[in-house]
Amino acid sequence: MIKETKMWSTGRWRQDDPLAALELPPVTSVRDLRDEVSRRTGREVILEPREQVPSICGACAVLEAVIYVFYDPLTSLLHQDQIIAHEFMHLLCGHYKTRPLSALVPAFVTTVDLAVVQMMLGRTKYDEAEEHQAELLASLLQRRIIDRWLRSDESSGDAVQDRVTHTLLRRREARR
Repeated sequence: MIKETKMWSTGRWRQDDPLAALELPPVTSVRDLRDEVSRRTGREVILEPREQVPSICGACAVLEAVIYVFYDPLTSLLHQDQIIAHEFMHLLCGHYKTRPLSALVPAFVTTVDLAVVQMMLGRTKYDEAEEHQAELLASLLQRRIIDRWLRSDESSGDAVQDRVTHTLLRRREARR
């Protein structure tokens, strides 16, 4: 678990890299962290594309032996990855251990007996400290992943994104 993360202040950190405390393995996609999150939570993590209800980007349902991370498949891959990263950060920070069951459960979990759902996190707004922490860490993680991916020769899995990135990097290199 990570200690409380302090927020940005005028563009500077009040503490060192908050991601360092999580000791995450290097990956080129947030989806590659699924097995690590499973190991740390002791539950299988299942990424579940599910069209979301209005005003909800993603959600996380913690069951006894499995965790469902729901994300909207109708949004861009980058936004999907941000949603997944946000939900992973809730899990890695242990937020699910103190959260009550949400009224969102029926909207997402239609194939599971609601009696076995232990907790449901819904991502709607960032007015709680846990939401701020999860979003900050998810954004930092995504930035780290994108930076690592830009420096590698690996494909993102999205041909259009790869072509755009290649073009932008070529232009940036030409200006130097």
